[in-house]
Amino acid sequence: MGESAEGHGGAMAATANGNGEAAQERHKLAFNYRIEGDLKFISHQDTLRMFRRVFARAALPVKLSQGFNPQPRMSIPLPRPVGIASNDETVVVELTKPVDPGEARCRLEEQMPVGAPMIGARTLAPGERLVPVSVVYRLDLGPDRPTDLHARVRRLLDAEHFEVRRVSPKYREPRIIDLRAFVLEINLDDRGIEFLARVTDAGTARPAEIAGALGLAAGPINHLLRRMKIHWQSK
Repeated sequence: MGESAEGHGGAMAATANGNGEAAQERHKLAFNYRIEGDLKFISHQDTLRMFRRVFARAALPVKLSQGFNPQPRMSIPLPRPVGIASNDETVVVELTKPVDPGEARCRLEEQMPVGAPMIGARTLAPGERLVPVSVVYRLDLGPDRPTDLHARVRRLLDAEHFEVRRVSPKYREPRIIDLRAFVLEINLDDRGIEFLARVTDAGTARPAEIAGALGLAAGPINHLLRRMKIHWQSK
């Protein structure tokens, strides 16, 4: 998910590993931020590059990976689909020494580009790692919303299975995805619709796939969507 493996987070007392070597104490911070405006069109890799620059400019003691091309030990546990704005993004970074999360947030805020304000920071507990379990997306609808949208939602939620074809550059042939296995809730209000999608080891539903299943995505739609909330499980 990031450019380095997400290990056990937080500060961990020095112990002996299987080779008899002392394990180093670890210090991890989780930062929460938003993505607005044109920044929603940058890719996951571009987002990681942005944070490499931001952490360097903020002079945080970021721990580097080993090898010939050391990289900051950081990850984005749930990458954001390109084009989608977000109220709730998280990046986790490992430091060489403890830093107060409030101080670290202030230093980052001064370096973050327009469109990516910091909204929170905390220290991960010893051994803690963040695992996403579900995510909420919102699609605002205009006055021309389908008159039978409630019925379309009911058909999807009442279905035991709902298969869709997923095209991905990673695979030569389209794959068949059971969308229903990932859709937990769909809620309508006067202004739009929200999807609650399950996140598993096998992946998750793309919000555009859910919108398409409801007949709301005749073309590109990510730029009309917003990630509202990620629900995490700490392990």
